[in-house]
Amino acid sequence: MTTQTLPIEYRGRSRLWVVFWIYGALASHLYFGAILYFYNRVGTLLLAALLAGFVAYTAWIMRAVWVNAFNVQNEIYGYIARALTVAWAINAVLVAGFLFLGHLGAVALPI
Repeated sequence: MTTQTLPIEYRGRSRLWVVFWIYGALASHLYFGAILYFYNRVGTLLLAALLAGFVAYTAWIMRAVWVNAFNVQNEIYGYIARALTVAWAINAVLVAGFLFLGHLGAVALPI
């Protein structure tokens, strides 16, 4: 598979708004919504796989935003996108961990 067939180029040539809003915000929210929908409907191993996939996707998005951050007219948006994506990644890892612990019954969830 060449880089030309991938939805996001790895050399920083994709538009930041597409990487941040479409692949980052929209796709991540849809994926996480699916995890919440299946949370009480799947076993622990499948939930662990879904959460691990979510964390891996978050890492991929963080890298994609990082390399495409300055494909904007005003570079301040690149710095803002990087900071927000790092905060999102930290939050995603923590939420995924606590959801998994809640599924195991190790912590109480407010759901």
